[in-house]
Amino acid sequence: MKLLSSIALSLFLLTSASQASAVVITFEGHSNTAYSSSITREGFDIGIVSGQTQHFHEISSTSFNLPNNGTGILLNDRDTQLFVEQSDGGTFTLDSVDVAASTGNGPSIGMVIEGFLNNVSTGVISIASLGAGYTHSLGDIFGNIDYLLFDGIGGQGGFVLDNLTLSGPAASVPEPGTLALSGLGLAGLALTRRSKKA
Repeated sequence: MKLLSSIALSLFLLTSASQASAVVITFEGHSNTAYSSSITREGFDIGIVSGQTQHFHEISSTSFNLPNNGTGILLNDRDTQLFVEQSDGGTFTLDSVDVAASTGNGPSIGMVIEGFLNNVSTGVISIASLGAGYTHSLGDIFGNIDYLLFDGIGGQGGFVLDNLTLSGPAASVPEPGTLALSGLGLAGLALTRRSKKA
């Protein structure tokens, strides 16, 4: 029984050790702060793509007739693209994000969200039309990425982001055969150890 408990514990640690916890970036505490260079939040850099010389804001969603969710938001009110990358250059996953059209652009604004790994696209989420409220987008189609791009499409291209949920690298899930072999290997080690003690 003790042997089975040891094997179960080892397999649990093996499969759960690489799972990372998520961070949620909510852009709270700024009444209207404009940035022309990137900012760092929760270990991630957020900014305007190089060569696009505009600015973006951390601002309350209750300001300037913005789509209101009652909290702070990130507002890109220009026709520029925003990027997100880990400050240390590591990989991460996009779990979810809330997006909306900014003031004056209306629901005709669409959005493209694209993930990249080593400068190669890993997937695209296309939203044809952002409504008056927030759209909750799941990003699990990207897998591990090291660069995330938000691009407003149509009109002035302005958009709003909130509740940006990012995690460390996705754990690779062992195949059943790998788990079985690991279990047999651990059982063999345990039996060898037991026989040496005897």
